[in-house]
Amino acid sequence: MTNDNTRSKANAVFFSAIMVISMVAVGFAAAPAAAAVNDDGSGIDFPDQTSDDSTVDVEIDSYDSTTGDNAVVAVTYKQPDGDIVVAGVNSSTGLSSAGTVEVELGNSTPGTHTAHLFDMDDAPSVSAGDVIDASDASDTTDTAYVAVDGQRTPFNNVAGDGSIVYQGEDDVVFRGNDYGEVNPSSLSGTSGAREGTPLQVPIPENEETGTYDSNGPTEAAADFTTTVVSPTITTAEVQLTDTGSDISQVGPDSAGQLKIFAEWNFGDAEGLAITVEDPSGADITNEVLLDDSNEVNGTDVLQYGENESNPEDASVGLDLEGEDAGEYTVIFEGNDEIDQGSVTQEYTIELTTEDELSIDVAEDSVTQGSNVDYTVSGGTDGQFRLVTIEGGDFADGVSDSQSADIFRNVDDVSDTGYNSSDDYAWALVEIDGTTAVGSIETQYLDTADVTVEVYSYENEVLSLDSDDLEDDVDLEVTEGELTLDSPTDEYTIGSEVDVNGTAEAADEVRLYALNNDNWEIITVNGQDNIDVDSDDTFEVEDVTLSNGDGGGNDILAFEGQYQIGVIDADDARNIELDSGDDSEINTSSWTSNDGTRATIRSESGGLTAQFGTVDGQFATEDSTMTVNGTAEGQSNVVVAFVGERGEVDVTEVSVDNDGTFDEEDVSVDLSQGAASGHVISLGRDGTVGDGDLPSTNSSDTVGIDELSSFITNLEDQSLTGNQVRDRIVSQTTEADATDDLMISTTFRVTEASVSLDSVYPEGAQADGINPVAAGETMVVEGTTNLQPDDNSIVLNVLNQNDNSIESASVEEWSNDGQFTLTVDTSDLETGTYTLEADSGDTTDSTDVEIVEERQTDDTGDDTGDDTGDDTGDDTGDDTGDDTGDDTGDDTGDDTGDDTGDDTADNGSSDGGSTDGSTPGFGALVALVALIAAALLATRRNN
Repeated sequence: MTNDNTRSKANAVFFSAIMVISMVAVGFAAAPAAAAVNDDGSGIDFPDQTSDDSTVDVEIDSYDSTTGDNAVVAVTYKQPDGDIVVAGVNSSTGLSSAGTVEVELGNSTPGTHTAHLFDMDDAPSVSAGDVIDASDASDTTDTAYVAVDGQRTPFNNVAGDGSIVYQGEDDVVFRGNDYGEVNPSSLSGTSGAREGTPLQVPIPENEETGTYDSNGPTEAAADFTTTVVSPTITTAEVQLTDTGSDISQVGPDSAGQLKIFAEWNFGDAEGLAITVEDPSGADITNEVLLDDSNEVNGTDVLQYGENESNPEDASVGLDLEGEDAGEYTVIFEGNDEIDQGSVTQEYTIELTTEDELSIDVAEDSVTQGSNVDYTVSGGTDGQFRLVTIEGGDFADGVSDSQSADIFRNVDDVSDTGYNSSDDYAWALVEIDGTTAVGSIETQYLDTADVTVEVYSYENEVLSLDSDDLEDDVDLEVTEGELTLDSPTDEYTIGSEVDVNGTAEAADEVRLYALNNDNWEIITVNGQDNIDVDSDDTFEVEDVTLSNGDGGGNDILAFEGQYQIGVIDADDARNIELDSGDDSEINTSSWTSNDGTRATIRSESGGLTAQFGTVDGQFATEDSTMTVNGTAEGQSNVVVAFVGERGEVDVTEVSVDNDGTFDEEDVSVDLSQGAASGHVISLGRDGTVGDGDLPSTNSSDTVGIDELSSFITNLEDQSLTGNQVRDRIVSQTTEADATDDLMISTTFRVTEASVSLDSVYPEGAQADGINPVAAGETMVVEGTTNLQPDDNSIVLNVLNQNDNSIESASVEEWSNDGQFTLTVDTSDLETGTYTLEADSGDTTDSTDVEIVEERQTDDTGDDTGDDTGDDTGDDTGDDTGDDTGDDTGDDTGDDTGDDTGDDTADNGSSDGGSTDGSTPGFGALVALVALIAAALLATRRNN
């Protein structure tokens, strides 16, 4: 029987035309079917069905052949253009009468198909995939809709079980495997925001994506399932036909070698409509799209697999040759219902009037040593072009290998080099789209206008020909600013300084010093080169310029006035007379290569020192003393203490970068008696004395460590203090050709002491112990020989039961040992109290009267005036001038500036002064004894 209820969209499937190509050709007898098959006695039934494994079943109800040959069944479909295409053939039915025939299709493609019944002897000679005429068709036919699970075709609107539908589709029809129509409202979301929500048709453009089925969110197996997906055009571009590279600009030569390429995810539902608009917005689609023969007859609707090997890609040829220059727009959208704005894509391509190459640089002017980009424009994707700079634009002294590095192998550059025969540096660039980008290293170029050229060559050539020159551009290369900010002016030999400055466009710089004719390198912490940071600055901290293996280091190690400068390290390598630590540059080359210069004076450092004695004494209970001062150009100094019995205590103290030293805990381990302290620094040569110390190897460097050991070992030689001092001096400041420096002082080592000297009311200064009225502030003055800061003195006010009822403390006092405390007497009753000063190591006490009121009569006035005047003038003068002068000058002199003078006057060498002269000892021994006796007598008087 015949099924004539053909569907409204029962067109042949587009995919069948491609997929049936793989079918095995089947030949038939070349006789018309009608002549062999008796139509009155034959009939077939082709029911609607779901294809199983790409096969369909055709029922032969009856078969009557005039030849007696077996039956042949062919299945065809019709394309949109009306062509009838063979989908599959079964020529081996083995049936000479009724029965079921299974026909294998090229692919399980949904749509309307027709089954034809032939006699094997008279079937037309066709193969699967062939297009047949209507005259070749059998008169015995039946049609059926062949459904496929989950598969759709862009030639109808049917969606089967498991299929995908898309937002924006208007009239999709759901059909089950029995080809029965499924109501969309019976399908609801399975989870998420769509859970339980019926599917809408037309499908809204914002419909919730995901799965919808006949059971909705329930877990039971559904009879029908579909999935809503957002339609997307993933790729929409114009490409070069040969390379497949996308292109945004094209010249006339390549304008006819283009194709429109697309990828999209809804090709099983719709094709992709293509529209081409010219610069004015006019639709020129039918004038520029090419068919398979490169004729202007290309399809404006792309289907999956069209002209591309990937079945989900498609393309169509595009010919803009002969069109006007300007910007052309290609519009991509679904060809039926999926054409909403969120899906539509546009691609623009500019058609230029000429194919001439051009070249430009990112900056018209650059600093020598920096990199600059260049761009070649107007080419065609995949082409190679040669970019060059001729040797006349190279910097002086550039080697062949450096010339080969002028063009950098970056971005679109495929190769670089230097042609020595024609003297030019070159880069081979590959056009990407219509442009190619590269980069130039300008450090090897002259500081002038440099010409960069682009040729039509596709590789390096033996000799450049101006006829092949496409374009050129001038690049101004300027000298980079180079400065040396530090060191300049003065330099103390042996000291550490920071080396810093600026260097535009240099990666490294070098430091040099000039003495006579040539600049000689200064190695910086063992390195020839100094790295320049990205901000064009350089800095190296803590550099001892006078130490190093370079000739410039040796220059700065001696006193004198010199030139110091910095130069680009690359320039230095090109012009240096020798390399490494022996690197030298003559003055003319230095100047022509923009080396900087500044004046620097090398000077020997001086020595100052202050010893933390208190009132010319040191208490054995303290054990350490503060020693500070300056020793420019030195890393360490030796601090040595010598006792009268020949004991020594030696400490090495480090010197800071600013040339100062300050050590709070220098050990003083000496027996009681007269003693001396010494700070010794080595001079410019860094060697002790004449370089020879007893008990040292002559080949050894005799430095600070050896001096410390030498002095320490003197303690074991049963020497007196004077003998120890003499030997120290003879090996340092009085040695032959020495430049060592020494600062000395004398003091007495004794027990800790604290004394209460004066008590008076605030505002009424007086010597001795004076009464204080209740409610007044009591001022207590005293002296100690303990080190300040490391000790504290606590003053307790004791009543008659020795209970403390008030207290005060002090931790700081000057080097004269004088301290002051105050006590509030507001809570004290009148009477006699004991004041007790306690340092933890020693104490002193005195009684004081707290009175109701101090006298204010004439006697009181006299006491207030005379005593006040005497205290303020006589006592104040004595204390401030005499005592102050003795303590401030004698002790101060010993500690500071005049120490050198006093010591020198008493027979020492001149090394005690702060200007760097050298004191010795001589009559120092006698002075020690005399001062010790004077101090003892003074203490007994107190």
